[in-house]
Amino acid sequence: MIIRKSAERVVLVRPGPGLVRAAVVAGLDVWVVADPGPWPPDARLPPELPPQRLLRVDFDDTAALRALLTDTVLKYGIGHVLYLARDLERGLGSGAAAAAGEVLRELSAGRETPSGPLPDAVTIRRILNESRTSAVRAEEAGSVAEARSLAERFPLPVVIKSADKAGCWWTVRVHDRPGLDRWAEQAVTARHSAPYLVEELLTGAKFRVETLTVDGMHLVADITAEGNAVPLHETEQAGIRATVRALLDLAGYESGTTRTDVLVSARGSRIAAAMEPGRERAGAGRSRPVPASGIERGTDR
Repeated sequence: MIIRKSAERVVLVRPGPGLVRAAVVAGLDVWVVADPGPWPPDARLPPELPPQRLLRVDFDDTAALRALLTDTVLKYGIGHVLYLARDLERGLGSGAAAAAGEVLRELSAGRETPSGPLPDAVTIRRILNESRTSAVRAEEAGSVAEARSLAERFPLPVVIKSADKAGCWWTVRVHDRPGLDRWAEQAVTARHSAPYLVEELLTGAKFRVETLTVDGMHLVADITAEGNAVPLHETEQAGIRATVRALLDLAGYESGTTRTDVLVSARGSRIAAAMEPGRERAGAGRSRPVPASGIERGTDR
């Protein structure tokens, strides 16, 4: 028997209690896949979540995780499997994330109108600037030489973004002329392709914002301070949530997980980068450690 999948039914894989509450409050039909044992010991499940919808599995057993997710999706006609890759990889390696990703791809392939991915870095900046949402100074270039000329006129320091042959976006912080020379040489050697995006270097406290989107409904799963940033007051967090949701609405993003890097300063909240860390596709913008060259793959500032 084939069960019609409901877009409002979701499986949250190893979520935090805050995300579960947000999903329930948003009116979604929620199932939770969690580790064995108390979940978590210091938190209570929302009363709206029936106990039978809390499913236990050993996340080190990727076959068991894959089977549980597949059976749950088919049995209840669930339309979305949502997870944050970093939550699955923390202490588990990449096996759990790979298993959840496989089920998610199978589910997406069966949809009549699959959700489109988040746009690339150039398109995201264009959307933001045209809408005057989190606008920053930015110029597009059609060649390495043009990008170099633009960077010199900004003036330095700047950020330059470009895509490699696999379609993965890289970000380079250029602080001076020697750094610009190194960027140009590396871009040619690595055969990065146009367009190139030259942006002003944003400053301020950096926050990572994780979101889960279901049928255009954007749930903010987490706002994490990075580096020397201190946690924000609720009013400031509300501003960040509004800015990120505005971007996802403008981009027409309908379903999936995203990570957005936001810089907060006296000029307010501004988006530095947005990506889909949970999607297995070329150019997904997964975060990577910053090499000594100052190049960072798929992330910003």
